[in-house]
Amino acid sequence: MTPIKTPHSEPSLSTKQELRKILIQTIVSIVIVVGIVFALAYFFRKPLLGLSTVFVELFGFLGLFFGMILSDSLPAFVPPDAFLMLAVSGNMNGILTILWMGTGSIIGGSIAYLIGRYLIPRFHLGRQMVLHYEDRLLPYVRRYGFWAVVLAALTPIPYSWMAYTVGTFKMKYRLFFFGSLFRFVRMAVYFYAMFVGWVSGV
Repeated sequence: MTPIKTPHSEPSLSTKQELRKILIQTIVSIVIVVGIVFALAYFFRKPLLGLSTVFVELFGFLGLFFGMILSDSLPAFVPPDAFLMLAVSGNMNGILTILWMGTGSIIGGSIAYLIGRYLIPRFHLGRQMVLHYEDRLLPYVRRYGFWAVVLAALTPIPYSWMAYTVGTFKMKYRLFFFGSLFRFVRMAVYFYAMFVGWVSGV
């Protein structure tokens, strides 16, 4: 497959509209997350405190780290927000949570990238899996190149599937890695959004 090239042209009107739509979806998803956490804190605070206390005592930051590796290398695993919820309700340090989870996420995404680049093309089922998501993600990759990874790292566009896709289409790992660094930003925004929801649900 032909390596992906990063586009250099000025964004068209349709591109601006698409980016505006993604931004709106991201804002809406953050608002929904805050609302869900508020509801959980208000109606299920004690059970969540009990669950998070057990998680923190048993696994701590390493649990968040390895959980994120699994979450972002296996798309069907527990979503990242579940681990953020445990960290928030478990009163874990925000900065350390963001660092551990962001690092685990990038490692998980890198594993997905390597699977997409070296394993998926060798198997019929793997090729079919990528083709299934190609209609959704490949247009982003073709249009935005490196910035498609940034969008997936920050927004509701699925990061792990984007990692598989850009790996399969042979984006340079260096570009994928630098785009993935925005996972730290995503973790920070959602951690503190959840924190607001948790505190306000007292």
